[in-house]
Amino acid sequence: MVANGKRRKTRIYRLEQEEGTIEGKDEPKKYITKYYKNLFGKPERNNITLEETRKEDITQVLEEENRLLVEEFMEKEVRDAIFQIKHNKAQDQMASLWSSIRCFGIS
Repeated sequence: MVANGKRRKTRIYRLEQEEGTIEGKDEPKKYITKYYKNLFGKPERNNITLEETRKEDITQVLEEENRLLVEEFMEKEVRDAIFQIKHNKAQDQMASLWSSIRCFGIS
């Protein structure tokens, strides 16, 4: 008797939705399968590409900007930037930042 009760709880015998009620053994399954195939089916065609050679529409970094971005930073720069942050702002982020700083030996 218990096994039958469990089986009833894991089956859908009737499905009520906008078009009406769907009943039976296989009809709800067909409706649900069709719904999710339409929902997760083939995507519409778009013009997004992952081709790395196309870069004419992306603003490029100038050589001087690139040099500044990859330049080594000094401990004093990091320390000054951190101490400019107000202590009552974004406390969770500050706690994470302080733990990261300790890993680098900056105090």
